[in-house]
Amino acid sequence: KNLLSALVLSAMVLLFSACGGGGGSTPGNNGGGGNIDNVTVDPQAYYIDAVNGNDANDGKTPQTAWKSLAKLNSIKINAGNKLLFRTGQTWQGQLEIKDSGTADNPIEIGSYGEGTKPVLTAAGVVQIRENNNNNKLEDNEWIPYSAVGDGKGLSEKFKEPVSDPANTWLAMILDGNPHRIKVDGKEIVGAFDSTELGPDFKWSYNRDKPGEVFYWYGNDKPSQIETNLYTSPLYIHDCQHIKVQNITLKGGYVASLFAENASNVSVDSIEAGEMAKQGIYVKAVNSEVDNIHISNSTIDSHYTVDYSMAQPNLARNGRTTTTRGAPEGIIFLGGISNSVIAGNFIKNWTHANINFSADHAEVLANNKVYANRLSAPDIAYGGRIGVDGKNTHDNEFYDNNITDIRAPIQFNGHDNSFHNNNVQNVYESPLKPAETGNAIIVQGYSSPVYNNTIINNRFKNIAKSPAILISNLGQFPVTNITTEPNTYE
Repeated sequence: KNLLSALVLSAMVLLFSACGGGGGSTPGNNGGGGNIDNVTVDPQAYYIDAVNGNDANDGKTPQTAWKSLAKLNSIKINAGNKLLFRTGQTWQGQLEIKDSGTADNPIEIGSYGEGTKPVLTAAGVVQIRENNNNNKLEDNEWIPYSAVGDGKGLSEKFKEPVSDPANTWLAMILDGNPHRIKVDGKEIVGAFDSTELGPDFKWSYNRDKPGEVFYWYGNDKPSQIETNLYTSPLYIHDCQHIKVQNITLKGGYVASLFAENASNVSVDSIEAGEMAKQGIYVKAVNSEVDNIHISNSTIDSHYTVDYSMAQPNLARNGRTTTTRGAPEGIIFLGGISNSVIAGNFIKNWTHANINFSADHAEVLANNKVYANRLSAPDIAYGGRIGVDGKNTHDNEFYDNNITDIRAPIQFNGHDNSFHNNNVQNVYESPLKPAETGNAIIVQGYSSPVYNNTIINNRFKNIAKSPAILISNLGQFPVTNITTEPNTYE
């Protein structure tokens, strides 16, 4: 049989069994969810109740609610429809939205009842058993590193170099890089690659060769891990006029909310990022989208593990040791225009709290980022705003409060504006001591940088001077950058 398919299927069967066939509550769920005594029935709405729902119902009232994400994924969603999840409950899996609303009648995803926001999660538990002593890797079994190769276990092509072969174990468990794991409810920091495995960095994942191999260091190997099993708990793609509000999105080995080639998407008052690789990922590669609005939301990675002891200035295979399990809070990649990121709280992302990048032919332009609070007080590197790409232009960043970061803001592209922001408490990172400590660096990493304006900002407690560093160390020129007036304290 196809081993990988069997392993993934067995993990999903386990999860769906625990969660009522794709929906259902997780341990700790409060049972019935929020109070629904005063819910006004909306004829356009479908109601989803993880505890009392039934997919054989019509879904049109709280009393005849559906139960699972699988049910929602199986239906055609029409313009004006609302998918409402009962407060205080949790669903595990991935909700896929590929149908479009209209400007007057968007498709809405939200909640009903009183209480805490409903949770959609892409994370779950995977069981990993001891090997049955045949030294062949079977369904979710630990196998000793020494048994890999020579026909005894995994093919030699899966065997990466490790520092301590006698204390390293392997398991093939997932279809994609989990990026983050918990053991006994505690997040465990991952190794940069398998050579970093040891007492400080207990796990790694094969990302550069064929196969999906999970490495563990030490004989305390867990019998189960909590990790990401789905791309995203909410995947919106190839559609438009979608509204998301008042829900919590957890996990996702791509992002908590992944919007791909989707225009006119409004996100308001959500929570996202726990256990996720990225908080909100808006992608438009080989396409152009517009009117993405992200507002009044908390995008918190909850990534507070210590990785400050990692080897500094390490880069390999296009990656750096600084970017661990939660790189981007909100990322706009590719052709995205006329969009707004406003009024959000964004915290503890290990590359950038907000990142704009257009590396291809698409244009990332005419977007506004304002009145956000950004910080990264609990991590060894990150928290910045990043702006880069030859077609990244005419984006405006203003009235943002950026504090306690350990990576400089990168403000590249051209004709972009950074004004009236408060930037305070910028520190050096032990992982890149020579390249951190300035508040802003303007440098031609990937394309010429020109006509950017950085004015009327307040800079306070910046580790290195100058607060704004114009660097010509990149491959491309930097010209006509306006950096005054600003206030320095």
